[in-house]
Amino acid sequence: MKKFIRFAAALVLCMAAPMAQADWHMGKIMYVSIGYDGSTISFRLQGVPRSGCTCYPTWDTNMCLNRSRVSFKDELALLYSVKARDREIAVNIDESSCSVIAMYEPD
Repeated sequence: MKKFIRFAAALVLCMAAPMAQADWHMGKIMYVSIGYDGSTISFRLQGVPRSGCTCYPTWDTNMCLNRSRVSFKDELALLYSVKARDREIAVNIDESSCSVIAMYEPD
């Protein structure tokens, strides 16, 4: 009976948990862009098709850095660094807006 109660509780928690809204994507950077507004930094990864991104609707296929993050300058430097060295980058984005949540350069 305890196993059934634990299973039922786990099932209820899984059903009540919110859907994951972020995911990791890896690839080489095709380009880094500065938006028409002069403040939005967006980029695109090779082999990672995107559409409907809302972080910068003018270019709805691009992922964006979030200027309000403390690590914004470090993230921009990492983007340019991996692009210049033709290396891959792993980026975790909010799937609905395509805004960067985290990033790292894999070994």
